[in-house]
Amino acid sequence: MNRKPFLAALVAVALSFAGLAMAQKVLDEQYGPGGSKVQLVKARVRNGVLTLAVRHIHPWEATTQEERKKMRASRELELKARKIPIKFKVSSVFYIADGKRYYVLKDKEGRWLASPVVGDYIAEPMDQEALAERSKQGKIPPLLLDQEHPVRVLWFKFPAPPEGVHEIEFQVPEVTPFDVELGQ
Repeated sequence: MNRKPFLAALVAVALSFAGLAMAQKVLDEQYGPGGSKVQLVKARVRNGVLTLAVRHIHPWEATTQEERKKMRASRELELKARKIPIKFKVSSVFYIADGKRYYVLKDKEGRWLASPVVGDYIAEPMDQEALAERSKQGKIPPLLLDQEHPVRVLWFKFPAPPEGVHEIEFQVPEVTPFDVELGQ
């Protein structure tokens, strides 16, 4: 089998998804680790569940073409090569409504209703065998914002806020809190 056409098609699909991820409406924007931009791109209540999604964007990707032209070549290379790790426990993500914290839900099997999840962490997805080996070593790799993955989208499901609550504060580790208005 010739791998070149397959790899070219795979790259085209990945770029299409990256373009779609960048096209989503931004509800709020904050700063995250390593100077990354973190955008709230989804806040929806349906069937008693609140879904929130954020998009982490590498600082290089968030820079305009005009700003890039003003940078020296060495700075451009530094930004392209810099890897920004994203890794935290899912249990540290919550929102606040009426002075009470609400945490990410779990399914019937005890798995977090969030993605990408590895064990109890938001981290680089891996198969079960690799997870078992890495867990023994205590080394679950973080998601990386880098030249290959300049945009990463994370989502979380929570219990819906109490009736009558139209604004919440959403908190993700290493990111300034989001003020979220919930539509009716």
